[in-house]
Amino acid sequence: MAQLTPEEFLDTILVPEKESDHICWNCRGFKPVLKDSSYPPADIVGWCMNIHWPHYWCVADFNVVKKCYAFEEKKKG
Repeated sequence: MAQLTPEEFLDTILVPEKESDHICWNCRGFKPVLKDSSYPPADIVGWCMNIHWPHYWCVADFNVVKKCYAFEEKKKG
C-alpha cells in the first residue's frame, strides 16, 4: 500500500456535502462543508482559508470562480 500524506488521508475520510467545478476544489486552502453537516447555509460548498480578511471567504454554489490570486495547487503524490 502506498504511503499517504496527511492531506491525502484527510481527503479520503472527510467526505464533502457537495461538489462543483470551481477552481477552489484543487486549492490547498479550500475546506469543504462536510457531509451531514447542518451548520452552513444550503448554497455554501466550503470556505477559503487563504482569503481570510476579516473572516474566511465563503464559496457558494452560484459563484463562478475561474481565477484566484490566492490559489495554491494541491500537491499530487
